[in-house]
Amino acid sequence: MYSLYSSLIINISLLVLIATLLTKITFVKQVMAEEHAYRTMDQLILVVIFGGFCIFSTCSGVRVNGAIQNTRVLGALAAGLLGGPMVGMGAAVIGAVHRFLYDPTGFTSLACAMSTLFEGAVGSFVWLIFKRRERKQTTLSLFLITAFAECSQMGFILAIARPFSDALALVKVIAVPMTLVNSLGMILFFSVFDEVFTSQDLLAANKIRLALTIADECIPYIQKTARTRSDYDAMAEIIKKYANCNGVLFLERDGKTGLNDTKLVIPPELFLELCEENKSVAFCRVTDKKDTNYRYLRRYSAFGAPLTQGKVIWAYLVIFLPRQVLSTQAEMDFLEGFAKFFSTNYELAQVEKQKKLRQRAEYQALQSQINPHFLFNSLNTISFFCREKPERARELLLALSVYFRNTLEATDAYMIPLEKELAHVKAYLELEEARFEERLTVKINVDPDSCGGEQKKEVLVPTLILQPIVENAVKHGAMKREHGVVTITGRFEEPGYSVVVTDNGPGLSPQALENFRQRKKEGKYGLQNVDARMRSIYGENSGLFIDTGEDGTRVTMHFYKEPAYQTDADKKLRTGKDDRR
Repeated sequence: MYSLYSSLIINISLLVLIATLLTKITFVKQVMAEEHAYRTMDQLILVVIFGGFCIFSTCSGVRVNGAIQNTRVLGALAAGLLGGPMVGMGAAVIGAVHRFLYDPTGFTSLACAMSTLFEGAVGSFVWLIFKRRERKQTTLSLFLITAFAECSQMGFILAIARPFSDALALVKVIAVPMTLVNSLGMILFFSVFDEVFTSQDLLAANKIRLALTIADECIPYIQKTARTRSDYDAMAEIIKKYANCNGVLFLERDGKTGLNDTKLVIPPELFLELCEENKSVAFCRVTDKKDTNYRYLRRYSAFGAPLTQGKVIWAYLVIFLPRQVLSTQAEMDFLEGFAKFFSTNYELAQVEKQKKLRQRAEYQALQSQINPHFLFNSLNTISFFCREKPERARELLLALSVYFRNTLEATDAYMIPLEKELAHVKAYLELEEARFEERLTVKINVDPDSCGGEQKKEVLVPTLILQPIVENAVKHGAMKREHGVVTITGRFEEPGYSVVVTDNGPGLSPQALENFRQRKKEGKYGLQNVDARMRSIYGENSGLFIDTGEDGTRVTMHFYKEPAYQTDADKKLRTGKDDRR
């Protein structure tokens, strides 16, 4: 009896030693570290490893009463518990086939082969249960599961092996040693592989701490609303210093590669396509030798994470690491955490910028309330019509009251219906038309459904967003001609609504247009303020689109169903559910 226990203990010790040596190999450790997302190749490698444990256990077993006392349950059961159904059943099939062919004439060969398949199925089933409940195996559960599997093997022997008397005698001899020793051995054997996952968790935690350290140093650059090449280079140096990576790439969605810190000559489309296919973090391994990037990426892996503003992705952060990096999951967690921190702080910077822009807009609104020139011109025009056309003067007084009432109410609103914004613009234009008479023609062609049509579709726009554009078209465009024309066109265009303001003026000067595109403070301040508000509300790619020439200027604005960012207070203002009275 002592020899039975000692042989089992020796076999388990050898298995634990082999498992320990295997997990020290970087390649095996990396495969094991992919616990949450085993690829097909990773699963096949694990099948071979645990199948090899089953074969070793059979070959190193001790013959007892015409059968083989062994530790095969460790390989088959652990395969299912660690790798899931595919790994568990794959290793069990290898172990079962080998056991049967190893001693085809043995009276327990078929029973042991069948029990090996059952052990793989048990491990796979338990893996599914624990995965669904998001729990890990405990020491007690491992002991009980292994004991159950060994008892089942004894049941297979009694049910299949013949003659029954020999099977019963065999079970009486090996049942207790195999059940007890193998159950305890499973705890030791499993702990070797579980150590890989524990070290991975520690590595992931360290990477998250590292991400916070990097983000803390990058905050001054992140919170800038307009970053330059030197800002991206500075952040790349910080990331490389702490993350020990080989390259850092900031990739904008338009494919620009100017904002990077890597000497790689790689088409940006590779990483852009890689990132676009994934919702969060992408992991790239190029294995096709014909690929132009194979020479570099066969030694390095590329990880990419999106940088967002609200729900809008505006860029990607890609880092390059050696292929022999142990835990890809830890690297992905690190990058994802840093990308989220980057995006959150970028959004906070945009919110702060938006607040300043709104304060500036409110200040301009207050200015408009007491604008002496506009008020003087309007009253002078109305006084003229009082003598000549009293009814027309009454209409202009109503338009002036609408204009000032909307201006006063503008400071309490964030988003208002397009219909209301157009009413404000029409009131302004009516006063200007009366002032310039036949010199100014205004044409408004807006989809009726957006302004109270039969199939009304409410369109919300930022308050006081159109009036500065129309005023600019009148003063600096149309009225520079002998006969000026201003046209306002609105139509539904997925995924929102577009408004186009055109004039027949001389157009913007090349310098003014360049200042606007470079977002310099010199030039058309009203246009720049509206452009900045649009970008702040709808995202960096949603500013004003200006086409200008000698025949006039065309300004296009796109309003989307949902702003890129809004606070809870803003949502209340959009829906009209404001608690203020």
